[in-house]
Amino acid sequence: MTIARRLIKMEGDVEPFIVRIQTTTANKVLELPIYAADFRQPSIVVEWGDGSSSTITSTSDPDRFHTYVTPGTYDITITGFLSGFRVDNNSNYRSLYKAVVQWGNVGLITVSFYGCNNLTSIPSSGFAGLNSVINWNNTFRSTGLTSIPAGMFDESTSSQTFVDTFSFSRITSVPNNLFDNNTQVYSFSSCFNACTSLTTVPTELFRYNTQVANFSSTFRNCRALTNIPTFQYNTIVTIFLNIFNMSSTSNQSSQWDLDEALWLRSPEPLGTTAFRNCTGIGTNPSSTYSYADIPSNWK
Repeated sequence: MTIARRLIKMEGDVEPFIVRIQTTTANKVLELPIYAADFRQPSIVVEWGDGSSSTITSTSDPDRFHTYVTPGTYDITITGFLSGFRVDNNSNYRSLYKAVVQWGNVGLITVSFYGCNNLTSIPSSGFAGLNSVINWNNTFRSTGLTSIPAGMFDESTSSQTFVDTFSFSRITSVPNNLFDNNTQVYSFSSCFNACTSLTTVPTELFRYNTQVANFSSTFRNCRALTNIPTFQYNTIVTIFLNIFNMSSTSNQSSQWDLDEALWLRSPEPLGTTAFRNCTGIGTNPSSTYSYADIPSNWK
């Protein structure tokens, strides 16, 4: 029995964080992207998936590097305490990641698979171990994900930022109640920026996010979007900059019903080019406002 498996057997609440990689060349070196979030160093056992394991106790530990002699698919199992796992668009390793097999329970505060274009699969359950995540910035940015699991953030009740969380990904829709439990969030800046395959979002997606101040570029260039959510509950927002800024008028997103005059709030939020190129607003009879009603600086 390996060290990690013994830890799990001894401590019933210990569940490993497992990611899957795929190498295509011999003697491929991988640097495990461990990160000391909140200055908290790791204390982990890593099973590399090829029969070998390492004990790592700092982000500078030389054992964070591992060589895969033979090309293949490997599940990396991390057991212990790890506050941060951040690929952060590292061009040497980002294409290796294929899936998150299990979130586990290792104490993650921040996690980023930014740039992992081959990452197409994440768990649809087992989110309890994500209860310590504060920062979801860049988590799935520029990945190959096409869907978001329902309940993904239910346990992350202390989360504060969702900046660029899904930007430039391939998601097509957003589940109902996705952010209902994230009542401490203050920024959704660029959360869905350039999700060009995104077609629908729940009307009350931000119903319980009453502390949000920043919606800058949240849906910028989401050119396939056929509806927009309400912001009536988000009364302290100071920034709507570029929130629906579209690169051109040739998209469905310009046909939305618009029922909220965000520019009439007092004090007026920053809304520069918030509705740029959304020229079809108001063409539906049910829309309260038309494109002509929007102030020039908001479009």
